[in-house]
Amino acid sequence: ALPRHRKARCWDAGPDGRALLDRICAGVSDVLAPDGDVLLVHSAVCDTALTLDALTRVGLTAQVLDRATVPFGPVMRGRAALLESRGLIRPGQRFEELVVVGARRA
Repeated sequence: ALPRHRKARCWDAGPDGRALLDRICAGVSDVLAPDGDVLLVHSAVCDTALTLDALTRVGLTAQVLDRATVPFGPVMRGRAALLESRGLIRPGQRFEELVVVGARRA
């Protein structure tokens, strides 16, 4: 379950970080122009393969366009112990890979 209060909800996208991302992927083909593209930028902690699969399921061709490894910012540093306990990052990991996923109609 997601936190109920605004401040906590700002930084929590569910146990695996995909609560909003999955909603975007599921509905993007309904709002995407026929020749439109969607670009999503997210942490690989949220599982890039799941994003690619979700976009493919709604009829889009998706691919990773770019990647960058960056040190954890303040939010990720503050949540590192929680992310470790959920198995989303390795113990002691303090860098994350950011990915740019692009998709268009197949």
